[in-house]
Amino acid sequence: MTNGELLRRIFRGFAKRDDALFRAAAEEIVRDERAKNHRLLADDLERILLNGNDRPNLCPGLGASYAIPKDRERDAQLLEITEPRYDWDRILLSRHALETLERVAREHRKRDLLAAAGIKPTQRLLFYGPPGCGKTLAAQVLASVLEFPLVTVRFDAVVSSYLGETAANLRKVFDFISRGQWVVLFDDFDAIGKDRDNPFEHGELKRVVNTLLQLMDAFHAESLLIAATNHENLLDSAVWRRFESIVRFAPPTPQERILLMRLFLRGFDTSSVDVTSTGRRLSNATGSDIESVCIESVRRALLSGRNRVTPDDMRPAIHALRERIAALRGIAGEPAAQKQGHPPAEAAGHVRGTDAEGSTTL
Repeated sequence: MTNGELLRRIFRGFAKRDDALFRAAAEEIVRDERAKNHRLLADDLERILLNGNDRPNLCPGLGASYAIPKDRERDAQLLEITEPRYDWDRILLSRHALETLERVAREHRKRDLLAAAGIKPTQRLLFYGPPGCGKTLAAQVLASVLEFPLVTVRFDAVVSSYLGETAANLRKVFDFISRGQWVVLFDDFDAIGKDRDNPFEHGELKRVVNTLLQLMDAFHAESLLIAATNHENLLDSAVWRRFESIVRFAPPTPQERILLMRLFLRGFDTSSVDVTSTGRRLSNATGSDIESVCIESVRRALLSGRNRVTPDDMRPAIHALRERIAALRGIAGEPAAQKQGHPPAEAAGHVRGTDAEGSTTL
């Protein structure tokens, strides 16, 4: 069939909202490009078809025969599929972290160039660092810039109380992600990647880690796998070796805190707020902490009928952050001074200390 006729069929299918006609013509184009040995273009077109369906309970484009896998015990879905819409300007990272992520994105965009030399783009990334420092957001940004759907593995469903069921759930997940092209996020990866030599861990967990290692070794699809953990010291040494690039996510520096505040407050009048001083004084605050302060400040301003954020909006927002952190520490039974990644909180509601530039902490 000529290209002109295929284009006519696609346009007819679109105009008549005839999905079957549209898909048949699109699949014919994929076959035609593959016959011309335009393998990478054919793969891209096929990926768009597979990932373009918005049905939430099915693998896009593969129909009911390949539904999102579920845990047999609770009938809970083992993963979630989303399509983030972020760009690089949504995230602020260290130079090394940002360069690594940009390099990986460039590798996947230029995978045809690498394939000509028999090389694959980086496929496995490990993110580690304190909570709230951008690990999940970085995965969302990568999925967005690569235009891959984001698959988030739900370990609350994967980990089962039945013997052997956790390993079986992992196999279901890897079987699913082997089809299509995705950014796959294993958040809280230490839940299944723990050190097998730990004498306090039971035999079932060790079998799960063995299964995980085998599945990672056997995975050869064109997706990007990202594991994220807040507790890198718990990971098995063999798990570390499975990742081609390892990225540390640290709490923002004083200058980065200022830039984050400006990022989260952009679009609003902050002329009456000393953003530089406030950012520096939020010693040890994570990016997530700063975002929550800014969102709460903006919320208060908008509810007061203003597009201008004032110090009166910022103060209760910062106090609310202190209260939340103090409550979390109380639940965890941790002394305030030992908690990393957050500003230290005291009973009187004030926080003291100095940051790297010597300014007094809020």
